[in-house]
Amino acid sequence: MYKYEMHLHSSACSACAFSDARKYIDEAIETGYAGMVFTNHFYHGNTAVSRLLPWEDFVGAFRDDYLRAKEYGESKGIDVLFGIEEVYEEGSGKEILIYGLSPEDLLGCPDFLHFNVYEMSDFVRNNGGYVVCAHPFRRRDYIPDPDLVPDPSFMDAVEIYNFANSEEDDQKAVQFADIHQLPGISGGDVHTACNFGQAGLAFYERISDNSHLVQALKEGRYRMIRNGEIV
Repeated sequence: MYKYEMHLHSSACSACAFSDARKYIDEAIETGYAGMVFTNHFYHGNTAVSRLLPWEDFVGAFRDDYLRAKEYGESKGIDVLFGIEEVYEEGSGKEILIYGLSPEDLLGCPDFLHFNVYEMSDFVRNNGGYVVCAHPFRRRDYIPDPDLVPDPSFMDAVEIYNFANSEEDDQKAVQFADIHQLPGISGGDVHTACNFGQAGLAFYERISDNSHLVQALKEGRYRMIRNGEIV
């Protein structure tokens, strides 16, 4: 099987990250991963990119970091895909992972930063993407109501294992996914290279591009990785 980290932050775009994109690719080689999806904190999250920039330059910073990683990954035989993590309700600290969009999709939609979660979800799905509710019941100081139950209608899946979460938080996510019959995914929420290799998804084939990733997610052609083990 082919292991991919599905939730990862690089220091160029996420203010809370400590490792640059190239370091993760080196770690992927060391830990036997085939690739990763960069899901840096976007406009309403803990971004390292200035919100004062024009939209083209703001999105361009994410695109450029991704392309540098992709080029280095290709030279090392590691697949690199583009995604983002975005706060979906202002002030809530609640976030979604977005897969399947390209930087060009975002560049062409400056209204994206004003979308509510339903408009955001519609935009992602209409452009061939996939929406995952990230660590839905995480307890942190920046999340005023960690027990707030999200509306399942805007999501395609739930992150039911997050390496940075407590077991209790993850179990609540499992129960939520079960009740609403939503598939689950695993993500490392990696902010430093030393935590790479503990989570993610193991696919039955290598993932060639965004559309291939979304198709494999929709069809459930994967197994979870927990604490470094495929389960």
